[in-house]
Amino acid sequence: MEILPQLLVNSLISGSIYALASAGLALVYGLLRVLNFAHGHFMMVGAYAFYFLAVEQAYGLPASAAFALLVIVLLAALSFKIFVEPFASLSFFLPFVTTLSLATIFESSVSIIFDVNVKSLTSGFEINSLSFAGIFITPVQIVIILSALVLLGLIAFIIHSTSLGRRIRALSQDDYAGQALGVSKKKINYLVFISGAVLAAYAGILIGYETNLQPTMGNAYTIKAFAAMILGGLGNLWGTIAGAYVLGLVENLSIGIDFWGYSLPAGYKDAFAFVMILLVLLFKPRGLFNKEAREA
Repeated sequence: MEILPQLLVNSLISGSIYALASAGLALVYGLLRVLNFAHGHFMMVGAYAFYFLAVEQAYGLPASAAFALLVIVLLAALSFKIFVEPFASLSFFLPFVTTLSLATIFESSVSIIFDVNVKSLTSGFEINSLSFAGIFITPVQIVIILSALVLLGLIAFIIHSTSLGRRIRALSQDDYAGQALGVSKKKINYLVFISGAVLAAYAGILIGYETNLQPTMGNAYTIKAFAAMILGGLGNLWGTIAGAYVLGLVENLSIGIDFWGYSLPAGYKDAFAFVMILLVLLFKPRGLFNKEAREA
């Protein structure tokens, strides 16, 4: 149990990345009722756009971040226009198919442009760990935790304390009534979809500094974002964020603690997203943080 504090810190780091990724997915589903299976691929594309300018072109962080932001905003707007908006009103399942197609397009395009080899945003310089009371953490990991808290706090402020947040909540509860009150559904839909993609891209950049980048990373993080959303409850933003931290905690404890002298290999860590999805759907299908609906 002496490694428990380190495992808790590692859980906070993983949970912060999952929370940033899943928050955007939950916002999109809460407003549009669209399951965006290309969400993790926006993470990947944003990270590679940042990598292109920061590493391959040797530009500074501000220019690289601005370039990645521009790429994701344009791609998200174009993707929503072509792959989501024409189909969302026709069927719940059509955006599922079209966003899966979009994910394949993103993955194939990045593989062609950057090849399939693993990339890293930290290549060329060394990151030293800091030690506090036996807990090791890097400056990048501190940035991950603090920036996640700041961004999630900013989302909370916008959703609950601004006129934009009131319009988003109005449309999510009853889009016809919201439009009758003068809220532009089309503009809000675009704004929320693009904001979700930007949050995902930022999470992807953090992953590039924390681990590495590869074109296939989008699939794993899409599944983890969905796992967090199912844990918290579909359409429940704050439940999804809590579910992301729960997922990070379970993953790190499962591979870090011995069970009767046996510990699970680190390669099994990603499997827990699937296991948690199955268990929650079996025993708590509305999610851990959604209230049970009353039956007539």
